Amino acid sequence: MILFLRNDMFSSFAGGREMKIVLASESQFRRRALDIIGLTYETCPSRIDEKTIRDDNPSELTRKLAEAKARKVANEHPDAVVVAGDAVVCKGDRVYEKPRNIAEAAQFLSELSASEFQFVTSLAVFHSRTGKMLSTVEISDISFRQLSKREIQAYISKYPVLNYAGAFESDAVLLFAERISGSYNFVTALPVSRLIVFLRAQGATTETED
Repeated sequence: MILFLRNDMFSSFAGGREMKIVLASESQFRRRALDIIGLTYETCPSRIDEKTIRDDNPSELTRKLAEAKARKVANEHPDAVVVAGDAVVCKGDRVYEKPRNIAEAAQFLSELSASEFQFVTSLAVFHSRTGKMLSTVEISDISFRQLSKREIQAYISKYPVLNYAGAFESDAVLLFAERISGSYNFVTALPVSRLIVFLRAQGATTETED
């Protein structure tokens, strides 16, 4: 699928030719990150086996996964800038990825209720022709209030929670959070400001001048 979105502040030309940008995801949240910037891009989900990549450190885990996704998609797009990301939720030593089923999603939200935790997001931007990789990790600190079983079930019945790390997304943060600090990466599952910096560094976006 190709989304044709353009913003006059940016262009996607490098060396006089158009630079193809590929998002290694079909996530509506990550698509929104690129939509905000206003670039033309393609989507090509990596479909890697995420369980084969492990790390006890949540930041390193998400970085490794994002970079692996970017490299996998770059193999299919040899002359493109590939954008990839990954996210997990962590509370103490526990790392929450996507729940396997609805029961586990309810368990995740119950465990996150009335507690503080981190939403950890990685970003990787890879230039498939030059082999240059740029990556970073950003963290949101979130505190959920006490959640009732009824509102957990109501949320689970309304949202596709199996697609979300920790079984929640930005609407849940608005509904459930008492405090938020750090990066607002949970809104798009990619840090948009850092994405702009990385795209420019890869020659994919340039501010136009009057």
